[in-house]
Amino acid sequence: MPNTQKRTAFIVSDRTGLTAEAMAHSLLSQFPGFDFHMETFTFVDTVDKARRLVERCSRIREQSGTSPLVFLTMVNDNLRAVFDESDMEVFDLFRTFIGPMEKRLGVKSSHTIGKSHGVTDEKAYTSRIAAVHFALQTDDGMDFDHYRQADLIIVGVSRCGKTPTSLYLSLHYGLYVSNYPLTDHELERKELPQALQRYTDKLFGLTIDPFRLLQIRQQRYQGSTYSTAATCQREIAQAEALFRSHGIPWLNTTRMSVEEIGAMVVNRTKSDTRL
Repeated sequence: MPNTQKRTAFIVSDRTGLTAEAMAHSLLSQFPGFDFHMETFTFVDTVDKARRLVERCSRIREQSGTSPLVFLTMVNDNLRAVFDESDMEVFDLFRTFIGPMEKRLGVKSSHTIGKSHGVTDEKAYTSRIAAVHFALQTDDGMDFDHYRQADLIIVGVSRCGKTPTSLYLSLHYGLYVSNYPLTDHELERKELPQALQRYTDKLFGLTIDPFRLLQIRQQRYQGSTYSTAATCQREIAQAEALFRSHGIPWLNTTRMSVEEIGAMVVNRTKSDTRL
């Protein structure tokens, strides 16, 4: 990207850093003119660790002329004070929201470390783990006798993102998701594979730009007819035609993260009472 400015961003947490990472990525994506080098520091749970990070920030500022942006999620006041007392550019994500919420609700927060990612609902947690096992068991067309248990069956050509999407939907939403690869032979027949014909109401198609698919396939199968431009273009065209002819909802994943794909799939299928 021309004229891109380089900046460093630190994500610092006294626990897993998942909350800070999600928020920081979302915020930084709104500034496409910058090339952010991001580093995540988890379980920064002592004053000594916090001070070492502040010192590292100072060294980066001396070398580059700009301070790292520090995204902070810490509930311990002593640890936060180390960053407050520095002259770093700190974005304290908890303080930004917790203070106003305490004022509005009229109570103090629990200030519990790791509360947002703890197992607070044992039943829901167990359900998500079972869903992940199901996704792995029925991945890539395996064990399709279990499709009757599936909430959703992701279909598409090979390497279009079916497995990551299935696992994300299983882990994040607790859905029982299978995925089935449309082979060259099945696409030539222009008919749904026999394994899917009983479950048309559960199908959701994924597609991708054929040139992006070509890049992905060539990384692992360079020199094979499977990874030629002609094959990728033909398979994508045939798959999309199959989706249209059978009324299967589908989504182009070319410029989407797995989180976006998962959210879009759920949004498109939420009218289904199973979801």
